[in-house]
Amino acid sequence: MVKRFGILLAALVVLVSFVGTASAAKVIKIANYFPAENFANKVLYETFKPMVEKETNGELEIQVYPNSQLGAEQEFVEGVQLGTIEMAMTGNLWENTVDIFKLLQLPYLVNSYEHADEVFNGPIAQKVYTHLDPLGVKILGAFPRGFRVISNNKKPINSMEDCKGVKMRVWQGEVIIKLMQGFGFSTVVMPMSEVFTALQQGVVEGQDNPLETSYYSGWYDVQKFVAITNHIFGFQYFVVNQKFWDGLTDSQKTAINKAVSVSIKEITEATKKGDAELIRLTEEKGLKVTYPDLAPFRQAAVPIIEEFLKKNPEAEPIYKEIVEAGKKYEKQ
Repeated sequence: MVKRFGILLAALVVLVSFVGTASAAKVIKIANYFPAENFANKVLYETFKPMVEKETNGELEIQVYPNSQLGAEQEFVEGVQLGTIEMAMTGNLWENTVDIFKLLQLPYLVNSYEHADEVFNGPIAQKVYTHLDPLGVKILGAFPRGFRVISNNKKPINSMEDCKGVKMRVWQGEVIIKLMQGFGFSTVVMPMSEVFTALQQGVVEGQDNPLETSYYSGWYDVQKFVAITNHIFGFQYFVVNQKFWDGLTDSQKTAINKAVSVSIKEITEATKKGDAELIRLTEEKGLKVTYPDLAPFRQAAVPIIEEFLKKNPEAEPIYKEIVEAGKKYEKQ
């Protein structure tokens, strides 16, 4: 009798263990380099995470890793490719592996938030996104970070001539390096995670990013001037490891796609509304904001665009499609 009870008890333990394992949530780590208080992370915590977990009845658990907790961008980009990180919000480091991605970083390509949304979340950009297939990465959607502007702690930028003699931090991207050098800056390549300390210590004197990124990263403490150059429209991608994605059920994929779509809408609306407010907040921190004539900056960008299209003729039809799409958004 005792022996039979022992066998039954052991079987019950195994059964309970099996049920517990079977019902354990599948974890999705999502990495990014934004500070935890950045609006993109606020949306991840308050919208994306609860939506996915609720829609999947707890089958999926979202773990958010802000502020480069899982490494600098290059590291978590590689993590998504390898599958050690399931999802991430990335910038355009993909251009270092897939040439045609440089197209989406060409200067003065996009003229408004509406134009950008049509391009990055429509069929035009899909022609570019599919080039990530061989890397085992899928783009689920993209959200705006706004137009990139230039800040520095050396002198106000009132014209392109003022760019000379300023050491500018750039990320490891061919387009941005050539563009900043074309404007007259000397360039220093470094990851986002090192920018604040480098500005503080004088390793670099300036950087370019959307105002939102600069402000919420606290760089106003180590910068004195901001120039509204709007040279590139910054976008961030929701990316997922393809093998992991393929292993999800249709209902789980639907839940994630829905949460991505809602998150993009919230971030887009907040970013658009926040632009004017961020200029005011930046000035309140004591920074001088200047509005240089953009014509010389646009002209300096032309050779970079022409060189890219010459090297990548397959990108030219897409480039023309983007330009054509933007005509209806041009300010009269």
